Amino acid sequence: MRAARRRADEQLLESLLPSPRLAWRIAELTSPEHREALARALTDVVHAADERFLPGAKPLNRGAVRTVRAQLLELAVRLFDGERAAPPRAVLLVERLLVDGGGPLYGDDSVETLRREIERIDEALGS
Repeated sequence: MRAARRRADEQLLESLLPSPRLAWRIAELTSPEHREALARALTDVVHAADERFLPGAKPLNRGAVRTVRAQLLELAVRLFDGERAAPPRAVLLVERLLVDGGGPLYGDDSVETLRREIERIDEALGS
């Protein structure tokens, strides 16, 4: 099942108009529970980057996260809001942002790299 999800995710990321045969994966990605879990994970990242707390086990790019805190929280709000659409491609981009250890949330990437990724997600959300 994991391999099928991975293949479906790649197709959803590449396509602006997803195939109807991927409806099962779209339903998983855009479910209220999944959207809420991603929104909570975004708020957790913002919380973990707070300068009042010691760094955690993850190598979070705390300075970059603090700089784009408002944008990350706006993404979380958008995901929490069940009245607003969250296309599967946008949900996948948020997922990847959160789990990619080599991505702009982690390591030494610049603030601009993280900002560009947030803008890419905003664009996918139709903001």
